[in-house]
Amino acid sequence: MLEATYDAAMTSPPARTPRVSLATRLGYGSGAVGAQIFRDTPALILPIYMITVLGIPAWMAGIAILIPKAWIVFCDPLVGGWSDRRATSWGRAPFLGAGALLSALAFVLMFSAPDFASPLASAAYMSLAFALASTAYSLFSVPYLSVASEMSESPRERTTILAYRLVFLAVGVAIGAGYALPVAQWLGDGWHGFNRMGMLYGLVCLVSMGVTWATVRRTRLITLPRPEGATGKADILALWRNRGFVSLATTYFFALTAQGMTYTVFGLFFLYVLHDAGALAIVNVFAAASVLVAQPLTVWLSRRFSKRALFVTGVLGWSLFCLSWITAGPTENGWIAAHLGIPAPGIVLMALRGFLWGLFNSMYLLMALSMLTDTIQHDRETTGASRAGVYSGVFSALEKVAFALGPAITGVLLSLGGFVGAKGSGAVPQTPGALTTLVLCFAVYPAVLKALSLLAFIRYRGH
Repeated sequence: MLEATYDAAMTSPPARTPRVSLATRLGYGSGAVGAQIFRDTPALILPIYMITVLGIPAWMAGIAILIPKAWIVFCDPLVGGWSDRRATSWGRAPFLGAGALLSALAFVLMFSAPDFASPLASAAYMSLAFALASTAYSLFSVPYLSVASEMSESPRERTTILAYRLVFLAVGVAIGAGYALPVAQWLGDGWHGFNRMGMLYGLVCLVSMGVTWATVRRTRLITLPRPEGATGKADILALWRNRGFVSLATTYFFALTAQGMTYTVFGLFFLYVLHDAGALAIVNVFAAASVLVAQPLTVWLSRRFSKRALFVTGVLGWSLFCLSWITAGPTENGWIAAHLGIPAPGIVLMALRGFLWGLFNSMYLLMALSMLTDTIQHDRETTGASRAGVYSGVFSALEKVAFALGPAITGVLLSLGGFVGAKGSGAVPQTPGALTTLVLCFAVYPAVLKALSLLAFIRYRGH
């Protein structure tokens, strides 16, 4: 009976609600710039900052970063539940405002470490600062995802809103992942450069997230009062009984774990296999540019095909182009020209592969977030409770675990395959077996795992 109700609710025509204005879509989406900067920059820069500037041993730096990451797995659902309990009294906006302000301050704090005499003291400071920053970020990021499910009752409208978010997200990726280190080096030597970068990026986060806070503050959201006597246990049971959410979340978790594996060895693949570090920039640029095409294209396709079909297409497309890296190399263009009669310069193949890989990635990501809002609406309609924060918190926590698990699995596989790291700059010679393991970890294992993740998606029935 419950499954029949779910199928009927999730496949019914979209509700006729007023369209969300362009200004609201842009204001909501802008927060993704700061949010992505906050997520990417510490992940990429903190190890460098801690080891090369603060003089913290690598193993100690790893532990200092791991502790806050473990805490945030619990923090996200807690923040989600808290924001749900205050949804009808405070609203989501106060959480966004506090998160924006505290995230910006904490970002500066991370890159303002005092000059301690002991590396242990420096590591303790960084671990505490990163934990505070991660908690502040949860105050923004979890309600930020929740709001997407409460801005409209129309599944199509929510997809469009999230498409704007992902376009801004691409900008955040470029600023955070692409330019944080060069900006730090340009602003000064050592500690001073990182400190100034922290202040600059903290300001960008504050402005970006602040625009979202101001937008949500004046936007009417779909919220329901919490039932009397509602408990955290009841929330978890409601999530577990929501078949669509369980299926989607499980698939998303394994898909992101596969993606985390690829990210871990992205640079190593270009350095050791392709021997062309410059091609990495080309791939990244075109992958980022693909977002500008993928979002309107996916929104247009979602009016003609189901979200479920587009999600599957995105996952399989990503897996296919992940496997395509097996053939990448200096002889690839010659083979294409000889067998297909098509001139294919290496730089064009890199650009095309990066663009299409990014396009399918954007497609499945947009559909995942959009279907998440559908499962939240289903819960709201069938239980009469507002649990958007809990759903978003659990979804966000699973994402963080997946991106931590992927690198851990890859590290173990590389070690078992005989891959050795460099103590200095540049690449060190690797055995053929180690290089084969690197290719498998970059192109094969992630593609297979991501495709197999769809086995958990078989039971999903939705719009």
